[in-house]
Amino acid sequence: MLNRRQFLGLGLGAAIARQRTFRTHPRASSTGHGRALGTQPAGLPTRQHAWEDTLSRDTYGNPIPPRYNRLLLFDVRPQASEDSVHALEAGLRTLERAFPWGPQGLLFTVSWGPRYFERYTGASSPVPTAHALSTFEAPIIDQFDACLHLACDDEQRLAEIEDALVHGETLRDASGRLDLAEGLRWRETRTGFVGEGLPAAHQDVAGIPAGSPVPTDSPLFMGFKSGLVKNQASEDAVTIRHGAFAGGTTMHVSYMHLNLKLWYERNTERQRVQEMYAAQVMPAEVPAITTSSPNHADQLQEAIYDHGVVGHAQTSAQARRHGQPIILRRDFDTVDGNHAGVHFVSVQRTIADFVRTREAMNEAHAEFKNPVITNTSNNGINLYMQVLRRANYIVPSRRHRSFPLLHVTA
Repeated sequence: MLNRRQFLGLGLGAAIARQRTFRTHPRASSTGHGRALGTQPAGLPTRQHAWEDTLSRDTYGNPIPPRYNRLLLFDVRPQASEDSVHALEAGLRTLERAFPWGPQGLLFTVSWGPRYFERYTGASSPVPTAHALSTFEAPIIDQFDACLHLACDDEQRLAEIEDALVHGETLRDASGRLDLAEGLRWRETRTGFVGEGLPAAHQDVAGIPAGSPVPTDSPLFMGFKSGLVKNQASEDAVTIRHGAFAGGTTMHVSYMHLNLKLWYERNTERQRVQEMYAAQVMPAEVPAITTSSPNHADQLQEAIYDHGVVGHAQTSAQARRHGQPIILRRDFDTVDGNHAGVHFVSVQRTIADFVRTREAMNEAHAEFKNPVITNTSNNGINLYMQVLRRANYIVPSRRHRSFPLLHVTA
């Protein structure tokens, strides 16, 4: 079996030629007629999803996420060849040379969906195809082959990188070509933001009532903080330990519209606090939140029977392993389509961990214990989100990120 170095260097042409779909161009060879791979900066983490060490921290030690994000979604072109693999890896290395690893420069992951593995590698997908996760949603299941998640603190930089990757534009200060069109066909881009002041600056869209209800200091449209350090799994905890994708992780991506007219106009502040956190939490407690959302997870039954309302943090906290969260959220708000929404991105060791967390959030059995609670009414924040799309991906380690599992048995 060819190892990865042989595949991306000495044995690339032979490896691709043996695949059922990829083809070798007569003009290309593994000896350098395709695009040069280029060097990588020293010290890059082996994990693509290793972002946390680059992030600044707030007063309490919570990581401050990149302010802007883009998801570039691709299909593999039928005529892709070994040059396409070179082009992708060379383009990613060009980005690594152009920008330091971190939100002040650039963070990114490239991930692969089930259809890629089934169509191009002859191997079973390491992640299942996504599906609806509640009785009150009917999402479209995305079938993209690849997802490139870009994140940094400079929105214009992300736009310029997208233009270079997708449209062949020249990127300032880049020492190499970035155009990926040779092997990947761009299908869609999803954009968004997270951070103090950004949601308030973008609230003049559908899904948010008039009157500027989003607090000016809120990092998210719903007016509360997320990503607190004790509510997040660690990068170590979400990293795959064994097998072909050791050092990688899985990623779930969903796109949701928000209905914040109900959230802000129908609910009092007390009701918003109850539904976001737990029935037992009072508004006066919110300013004192530091590293963990109050969830009263051990009082869920009391919330159901005595209060007739359960909180989002309270139900989600039922999905823990040894008392610790099992997913690492990297979601961000969006105004794509001129509508308030969320691109929910999470990484976790297995997709089953995400499913377990989402099903806990549903608290589907509460309605059988107290009829004032339904799947959506008085049940966390379920009422305010419409899930439009879902997808699952595998995020390989850095050295296996470009067209993973394209190898052959001799």
